[in-house]
Amino acid sequence: MTIGIEDFCEDIVGKAMRGTNMSDTDLAAMAAVDVESIQRLRRGEGDADTVRAVAKPLGLHPEKLVDTFNGAWYPQDRDVDGLFMVNTAFSEMFVNAYLIWDTVSREGAFFDTGADASELLSKAEEEKITVSKVFLTHTHRDHVADLDRVKAIYPEVAVHVGSRELLQGAGSVEHGDVFDVGALKVSARLTWGHAKGGMTYVIDGLVTPIAVVGDAMFAGSMGGGMVSYQDALRTNREEILALPDHTILCPGHGPLTTVGEEKDHNPFF
Repeated sequence: MTIGIEDFCEDIVGKAMRGTNMSDTDLAAMAAVDVESIQRLRRGEGDADTVRAVAKPLGLHPEKLVDTFNGAWYPQDRDVDGLFMVNTAFSEMFVNAYLIWDTVSREGAFFDTGADASELLSKAEEEKITVSKVFLTHTHRDHVADLDRVKAIYPEVAVHVGSRELLQGAGSVEHGDVFDVGALKVSARLTWGHAKGGMTYVIDGLVTPIAVVGDAMFAGSMGGGMVSYQDALRTNREEILALPDHTILCPGHGPLTTVGEEKDHNPFF
């Protein structure tokens, strides 16, 4: 499945500006460029010199940001037995959800539902997977839109959500909690800032470690710091980028990536 990169250079600059409460005029002065150049860049225009100039005052990596501006990087394709990704339309965007399962016992879990869980449900039936749990990365509507249908089809399923974002009928998850899905271990890490209760779930037991990160991080970008930009940056560094480089990251939007690729290519870090 080929999925477009979620954020372009102008999206990253915009998120960093909002996170640091910086206006076009502020950024122009700090970057020693004119305001019109900032406005062009925010429209997806401009040039690499302007990109480099704005990177430092925004706390972004200049050359990584230039690569994003030039469209010079896309993560490698990943195919892991026991991991299935869907990408469904929600309003004017697309959102990801995942089915992950123990390939021996055939016990599995959904991670978010996306806008439409039909493909997840069909895959579980096709693979004869017993879905015992649903883990929610956060409760923004695009990630939980089809939860009621999943619960109707699997009335005994256990739904889990971060304790800072309570949801009726769901069990609360704390940082450090560990769950079993067959022989798989699912460890919860608090990665908040985009959402007040954002959770990353690290899955061990397949051929490579996997982390479902929700909107904490995207390939080459991150979710906007809608609650706390600085805490989003901090928890991404501490809880996601501290994982082994070969860990596959499953974001809420955009393609799969890895910890190593994000260290090499993500302008926020």
